[in-house]
Amino acid sequence: MSASIWPSSDLYAARVRHAGLALGSIALALAIACAGAIVATGGDLMLVAPLAGAVIVVLVMAHPVVGVYLLFGAALLFEQFPIAGVDTITAQSHVFQNVSAYTPLPIRLSIADLLLLLTAAGLLVRRLTGAHERLRLGPLGWGIAAYAAAFVLSGLIGVARGGMDLEVGMNELRAPFELCAVYFVTANLVRERGQCGVLIWMFVTIVGVKALQGIVNYQDAPGWSSYDAGAVTAHEDVVFFDATVALAIVMAVLGIRTKLFWVLLALQPVILTALLLDQRRTGFIALAAVLLVITILLIFANPKRGLLLAGVAGVAALSYIALFWDASGPLAEPVRAIRSVVDQQSVSARDQSSSEWRQIENRNIAFTIGQLPLSGVGLGEKYLVHVQPPPLYDFIYWQYITHNALLWLWLKAGPVAALALWTVVARALLVGTAIFVRGRDARVRWIAALPVALVVSQIVFSSVDLGLTYSRSMIVLGAVLGLLTYLADRAMPGAGRPATILRATA
Repeated sequence: MSASIWPSSDLYAARVRHAGLALGSIALALAIACAGAIVATGGDLMLVAPLAGAVIVVLVMAHPVVGVYLLFGAALLFEQFPIAGVDTITAQSHVFQNVSAYTPLPIRLSIADLLLLLTAAGLLVRRLTGAHERLRLGPLGWGIAAYAAAFVLSGLIGVARGGMDLEVGMNELRAPFELCAVYFVTANLVRERGQCGVLIWMFVTIVGVKALQGIVNYQDAPGWSSYDAGAVTAHEDVVFFDATVALAIVMAVLGIRTKLFWVLLALQPVILTALLLDQRRTGFIALAAVLLVITILLIFANPKRGLLLAGVAGVAALSYIALFWDASGPLAEPVRAIRSVVDQQSVSARDQSSSEWRQIENRNIAFTIGQLPLSGVGLGEKYLVHVQPPPLYDFIYWQYITHNALLWLWLKAGPVAALALWTVVARALLVGTAIFVRGRDARVRWIAALPVALVVSQIVFSSVDLGLTYSRSMIVLGAVLGLLTYLADRAMPGAGRPATILRATA
């Protein structure tokens, strides 16, 4: 006679009901206490925080996927750093700032970190109680785990070298770990089409909101009467803008006419306008790379429509370059990115100064890697200065975190970290393209264009900016990469196994 290690279904259901009543009673008591305190103090909104926290704890522990939604939405909506020259309410949320920095609480974690830990705890509790399916690594799991391990190694290297700045080291470690953790919770919690749909809708609508906010920022800034505004959104927002444009093109070419498509189509003028006003050369270069990759995918998935798109896009691009090569203003921003590559002297003094600073930085990175080719300097350690760059008054960590985030990996942890990242990138593109081109379920396979586009855009952006050390970017990327696990199950059963993926792309 055998007995299960789990309680019977009736007993388990009773325990769940009792736990739900207990949690509900606690939440109600907290709500009454907070409401009374707010009235007694004349409306101090900080007193809402315990109530909001209690509600979130109850929701996430009961339904951990809610934690994924909250993390994903917060990363898309709230800025991590202030935007120079503008004052937005979303930049004052403290979501990505240590709690100890703005409250008396000695918590050296951010709200995003705490929410991520809560989500992971909810997942583990449900798994241990038998309420959740077996945990899975997903098609990118081993590469993601290796990436996390590379940063653990980098931390040990920093400690071993004896000069580690713990505060800086923790800041460097945060975003990579958020990427890995968000990937794993998303891969395990998003198992239904409706859950996937929530994330896609959130991505489209919130990116649209950020684009609209960028346009408002441009209009509200009194010192920007002439077109020299600088960024009107956070730097990393251009990565999300590019992926949204690519998704709209994919849906249009493949003839997918859902409500999402019409919303996405209506948002394109807003998103493209925000891209133009942002004056981010990297955003346009990344967009060009994304559109090239998407066009190739469409040619394989639907040769007739893909080739037609390539022809129209080619003619449009050549015509635009010919018309706007010597022009200035918002409409000439994309061609400015091209001119900055082929003719440095033709761009503005600001662009030249920015490019020169990065060239000096790259020389210092190369020098440091030459001195420490296998280990790197480690987390919390400064890189070696071979050529002194001009001062950066608004970036105090310039000697720790480099603009070229791809080289920063090698700088911090040697070739191990770089190899781990490129393994994840290659695997994500392999899985995503296989699902997109040969997936069996046409209803979901087009969604694979989003992780492919986001990976390409993020890598191009990270080659010249701090893309791999932004919490926002890494949380969004981790969640979108986690969707590949669900897509592989739906569009290509068994795609989590390497041999299956190789056969599908052969």
